[in-house]
Amino acid sequence: MYERVIRHASSGAKRDRSLVPHIALVILLALALMAPIAHACSLMYRYQGFKQDLAASLTYAENHNVIPEGRAARFYALIVDAGMGKPAKTFPADGGTLVECGDGSSIELWEVAIDGDPDNPGALIRYTRADGSVFAYDTDKVECGVLLEVLGAD
Repeated sequence: MYERVIRHASSGAKRDRSLVPHIALVILLALALMAPIAHACSLMYRYQGFKQDLAASLTYAENHNVIPEGRAARFYALIVDAGMGKPAKTFPADGGTLVECGDGSSIELWEVAIDGDPDNPGALIRYTRADGSVFAYDTDKVECGVLLEVLGAD
């Protein structure tokens, strides 16, 4: 049997190409597993940018007496403690409570039932930057009324 293997290898026989489909399958699976990770990283990157821009807008608003002194930090702490929440793409037809920051950006808040459950109240937060780009999400970690009270917009 050993001689047969040696003869086969030295005879110049063509290689068996049966590994090609397996390698292709492994590559496809790796790409399929990487897509959700890339999406999650993208969301976290956007959230980090939102927090930085929100902090700057709240600081501007407080420095220009748009928001009462001391409330910007409390509002920001509530937002950060609540975490990212679920990205939102649709908004209620009725206008939410709008807070203009004075630097061209704005924060709009709605009280919503998270996942349509009235026993699970939360806040829908839409932050519009001065350039018009929007970051919006809903969270059940903080209620809209609390956020409005902190901003003095109730």
